[in-house]
Amino acid sequence: MRQSLIVNNFFTLASIIIISVTITLYTKYFSDPEPTKEIVTPLACQDESFFTLKVFNQKLLNESMKALNKGFYKLDGGYIKAQYSDSIIEEFIKLDEVNNYYIKAISKSPKDDISKYLTINYELIENDRKDPNKKSKDCKLCSGSIQTSFRAGNVEIFRYYTDFLIFNKKEIESRIDCTIKVYKNHVKKL
Repeated sequence: MRQSLIVNNFFTLASIIIISVTITLYTKYFSDPEPTKEIVTPLACQDESFFTLKVFNQKLLNESMKALNKGFYKLDGGYIKAQYSDSIIEEFIKLDEVNNYYIKAISKSPKDDISKYLTINYELIENDRKDPNKKSKDCKLCSGSIQTSFRAGNVEIFRYYTDFLIFNKKEIESRIDCTIKVYKNHVKKL
């Protein structure tokens, strides 16, 4: 072999080693670590019925817990009645009862006359079993749903949707209690 070829191979090998060591040291000591996604474990109450949830703004969700714990919240509820079936939801449960279930689950009554507050907007959705547009038979099994949206001003922070299987006030209370627990469970401990 020629002397120049040996020297050339030596410098190539040395360059590869130096670049590898430099990259390793840089990634270990100087680069920002990737933020790890915190996995929120589901609560036992979530297994009792179908649910969906969405966190829209994690920072506001974390800050909203202070308002909730101090009673700086307002409840705003309503019904979505069945259109093709006879509606019974308004006769079955009044919004004042549902408000009391939320207050009990939060463990703090809402304060009056506050300028900034967390709005808890909920809808009791009556399942319309005779709706011809229902695509699956599973949709016909439950009696209704509760959709709860937590908002700061006009900004939606968190939404939770859950079904209740029968018209039973204890089950509705249980679903609302689970909603508040899931909301609190999604707050990141900083």
